[in-house]
Amino acid sequence: MKKVLIVAGPTASGKSALAVELAKKYNGEIISCDSMQIYKYLDVGTAKIKPEEMQGVGHHMLDVIMPGEEFSAWEYSVAAKELIEDITARGKLPVVVGGTGLYIESVIYPLNFSVNKDADVRARLQRELDEYGAEKLHERLKSLDPVDAEKIHPNNTKRLIRALEIIELSGGVKNKEELRTPQYDVCLITLEIPREELYKRIDERVERMFASGLEREVRDLLDKGLVTKDSQSMQAIGYKEFFPYFEGLRTLSEVKDEIKQNTRRYAKRQMSWLRRYKFAHSINPSDKTAADDIVNNFLRG
Repeated sequence: MKKVLIVAGPTASGKSALAVELAKKYNGEIISCDSMQIYKYLDVGTAKIKPEEMQGVGHHMLDVIMPGEEFSAWEYSVAAKELIEDITARGKLPVVVGGTGLYIESVIYPLNFSVNKDADVRARLQRELDEYGAEKLHERLKSLDPVDAEKIHPNNTKRLIRALEIIELSGGVKNKEELRTPQYDVCLITLEIPREELYKRIDERVERMFASGLEREVRDLLDKGLVTKDSQSMQAIGYKEFFPYFEGLRTLSEVKDEIKQNTRRYAKRQMSWLRRYKFAHSINPSDKTAADDIVNNFLRG
């Protein structure tokens, strides 16, 4: 089986920096596993890695589509598989890095996206929507995929039904791990940081985003007609919070506080998701020795 190293963790945990170090040391190339960094021009609000931070390491799945376009977990799984094949064929180690739960899932397990559309399932979900309401279905999505639920508003019923359909047809993200077989020889390193330290990092990151021109980035996307309020990319934390401010309903300080709060909640959900993987190696990102030991043992088989 092809070997794949995955470095995952909550936002602001230091995933990218560690992944670059490991890729440099073990002849790897990086595949981003972030559902918002795939968008062009969403740089500040997604904390997208800068060219100088890549340190010469090849990076993939960044700036793939325009901000007004949509991108699904199915499309990610297809692209990631092609990249893993290519990187491995060139004698290098694929290093997947990110925190988008369903994207990580699609790398580890062969999700059944070949039947990723089913009219009967979709019709049933629509009937349930009509009978029980969007909030009820959104609660179901939150229990199955809290990370994806964070990005989908209950009123966006098309995406809500689509997300539940994919989960149902792929076997469900809550299937017992022991009943599923990974499609690669996977080494999953997850980053764990004490909550107070992580929240401090998040607050500092948001402050840097504002200092680096986050408000201007959002305004430019709108002014250039690249996005609308309803675009998939604008549902991301760091972008959606600006719309009440643009409408005169909130102050910029309130927007900043809301982004910090929403990011902390998102990080908590990311950590919950990653704890599902019982085979993961959980380390503190500052423990470089532990990371080296894990990867060395993995590559030696």
